[in-house]
Amino acid sequence: MIDLNIAFFIQLVNFIVLLIVLNFILFKPMRSIMQEREQGISGAFTDAKAAQERVQVLLEQYNALLADAKQKSAAAYNTLYQQGLDAQRDMIASERAKAGELLDKARKEIAAASAAARGDLRKEAEMLSQEISFKLLGRAV
Repeated sequence: MIDLNIAFFIQLVNFIVLLIVLNFILFKPMRSIMQEREQGISGAFTDAKAAQERVQVLLEQYNALLADAKQKSAAAYNTLYQQGLDAQRDMIASERAKAGELLDKARKEIAAASAAARGDLRKEAEMLSQEISFKLLGRAV
């Protein structure tokens, strides 16, 4: 029975010594590695969060610049469109004025030609009437 108690105490001492040796050889290095790993992961999460915040800020700046650029381009387009409409109206007014002048000139030419043709027709009508009366009466009237 004493041998059994001594064997038990020897096994207990062996176990405690083994735990102490394993603690220095295995458990402490393993804990330090796990802590370093945890710190690395938490640092990576912190960096990722900071990068995400920077991306969010840059995205907001980009959207603001894009909206500003769209607004400026729309204003420039509207200005150029209005200038085009004004130029078109000016050209149409100018061409209408030229067309009116040409139409007036053509009407004057037609009126002049008509008056000249009437004068020629009157002369011819008089000559024809004189010829007809000469042929009918046999004498000049």
